[in-house]
Order: sequence, then C-alpha cells, then structure tokens
Amino acid sequence: MNLSHGGVLVTVPVEAGDMFVPGRSLELELQIDGKSSQWIRLSGRVVRIEATTIAMTFDKVSVEFIQLVDEMLGASYGRRRILSVISVDTDADRRARIAEAFRVVGCTVVTVSTPLEMIVRLGELQFEPDLIVIASSRPSATSDDLRRFVEREHPGARLAAVSDQLINPGGESQWLSSMDADGDLVNRVRRLLLPLV
Repeated sequence: MNLSHGGVLVTVPVEAGDMFVPGRSLELELQIDGKSSQWIRLSGRVVRIEATTIAMTFDKVSVEFIQLVDEMLGASYGRRRILSVISVDTDADRRARIAEAFRVVGCTVVTVSTPLEMIVRLGELQFEPDLIVIASSRPSATSDDLRRFVEREHPGARLAAVSDQLINPGGESQWLSSMDADGDLVNRVRRLLLPLV
C-alpha cells in the first residue's frame, strides 16, 4: 500500500476490475498506527484500476490523519532515506527489469508506459519523485517535452535515460543500461543513486 494525504494505492487479492470501476465511491478503514488500536475511516473515489491494484483519492481527510501520515514519513526518513523513482518506458519487460533493480536497493518505484500516464500518476499520488527514469527509445521530441515538464513542475527531480545498449549512446550525463549480462544491474543502479543519498 502506498499512502499519502491525497490518496492511496492498494493491492487487492483479486482482479480489481471485477469489483471496482473508476469514479466509484469507496470507504476504507485503516489501522496504520501500531501504537494504538484506533481505526481511521476514509472516503473517496476510484481513479485508476490495474490488474490487482486500485488508486483512490480521498474526499476529505482529518487533521489527525495528516499528522499521522507526516509523523510516519518523518520517522521513516529519519531512519533511512527512501528514494522515489518513476520509470517511463513503453517496453514492459525493460520497465519491469529496471523497476525490480530499483526496488532491490530500497527505492519506491512507480512504473508508467507514457509521459501522460506519468503526469496523471504524479497528480494522483501527490509526491515529488527523486528520480525520473526515461527510456531513451522514446521519440526525441517527446523526451524533450517530458524533460521540460519535469524541469518546470518538479525541479527537485533528477532525470536519467535508460537504454538497452551497454555503452552510453548519446553522451547522457545520467544514464543507465538496462542490460544485465554480468548480473551487475543492481550495482549500476546503486551508482546512479549515489548523488541522491
């Protein structure tokens, strides 16, 4: 479960499309504070459905809920900086390989196939990513537009290009090969993240 002030992304044990439709109103009861048995009731609506995940935005949240989420995030960041990554790639296999490598090193990863989907997800989740990884196979005009959007709307996020080549194809300063021929993809991801840690 990914939780923020604005909404939640929940994994469900069944095909989400069978039970939920976009726009449907939902009520959740969450117990997110291990120190007490208090349940928090939240209402909202479904904004996106994938195979076994549901994204929901909250209608209204209490001040107590906002404080609790902020305290949890503060405690989490106090112990260890959790980096957030968005991977933009139409190639599902490469997107999955890259996402898994980032997860192995402890990052929170959001995967999308198009720049428009990235913009929608950023709005839904209401967070600032640390790193946005863009497949270099995207048309250059689209990649340039996406870079300008990120620089304007998310200036704190770093950008990195990803390709299937083993050698940096275009002189990108932040670049990552998705190839794992020597089993070193996770180590290359760690090196890419060093300036952010």
